[in-house]
Amino acid sequence: MNWLLTAVLCVILVELVIRLPFVAATAGIRRSGGRALHVVRAAGISDHWKEKAMAAYARATFLSSMKLAGLLIAVLAVAYLMVLAFEQGLPGFQDFILGWLGLVFSALFASAYAALRWRVLRGRV
Repeated sequence: MNWLLTAVLCVILVELVIRLPFVAATAGIRRSGGRALHVVRAAGISDHWKEKAMAAYARATFLSSMKLAGLLIAVLAVAYLMVLAFEQGLPGFQDFILGWLGLVFSALFASAYAALRWRVLRGRV
């Protein structure tokens, strides 16, 4: 039963991650970093304006990082609450999923599910 509950947990968490705006948060970090690097390397920009631009890019990077952290905390909170709920119904589930066997199974199953889901939605099965 632990295996089945772990698979259900993985499916729910993969679907949650797909639906949350992780791509937008990471794109914001990447975009700010790229722009900051461009400003630092630019010879035609004075140090005064570089300082002003870097402060703005640092703020944008920080805000995107906080969005990403919030999304990760939300996913981890859902996972934690689900593990606690499953533990109530099946004592020993928490020990299983936090053990090596449960961690390896959940990583492999979640990866396989995400890849299969991607292929099915793209019509490549």
